[in-house]
Amino acid sequence: MKRSRRERTIEKVKRRLMRKSLPRVQVSLILLLTGLAGFLASFSLLRLGLGWMWLRYPIAILFAYCVFLLLLRLWLSLQRSQHELPNPELDLSAVEVNYSPLPSYNPDFKFSGGGGDAGGGGAGGSWGGSSLQAASPSSSASSGGGGGGGSFLDNIDLDLEGGWLLIVALVAIIGGLLAAFYVIYAAPALLAEILVDGVLLTGLYKQMKRIEQRHWLRSAVRRTLLPALLATIFFSIAGYALQRAVPEAHSIGEVWKHVVKS
Repeated sequence: MKRSRRERTIEKVKRRLMRKSLPRVQVSLILLLTGLAGFLASFSLLRLGLGWMWLRYPIAILFAYCVFLLLLRLWLSLQRSQHELPNPELDLSAVEVNYSPLPSYNPDFKFSGGGGDAGGGGAGGSWGGSSLQAASPSSSASSGGGGGGGSFLDNIDLDLEGGWLLIVALVAIIGGLLAAFYVIYAAPALLAEILVDGVLLTGLYKQMKRIEQRHWLRSAVRRTLLPALLATIFFSIAGYALQRAVPEAHSIGEVWKHVVKS
């Protein structure tokens, strides 16, 4: 099937991005800022009293997705100022674009998140501890008197349901992260398409009216909405599973503390 002129133009811009810049690195930086925005949103919601992880995490991800689109808009604005039309035929080999990352980025900057998560330490109870100790009285006797003996696995006291819920939560978190990595993988095509659409709408390429014009936001949403929805669903499942496993916990950090102390 013959490709449209718009598709051919996007492919040319994509190849140039791959040669002249690091689109995946730039999108990784954007996603890093997006993740920070989602973390701050979740932290704020927790402080406001929303302790349900299965509800708070999706809200935070949707907020982070809006921040992601705003960062793409900022990236596009930085590129618009670098574009000039050398001729009406869009000679991409003559277009020099500064694809450097966001100017405020400081490579020496290091984010230190501290140790604990919002909401304080977890409760000190155990899941099904009595049943496990009843099943193995010898192990209970060997671990008594100081609590320092045994391996890490011996110190984690989980019943069968709690263990499976933690596995489900871990798989769901990995699925959400894979959705984000897909956006990084598709970064060259994503940036090329919004760059073409954004530049066309600035009026710099008025001569190219035969190319179908779309708003850059439409293209960005079309390429990233499905990964965002998948990440939202996965983290909602993870939050629900973690809440079922440790009902008194309100964050991943509290769940981790509870598991380690059990």
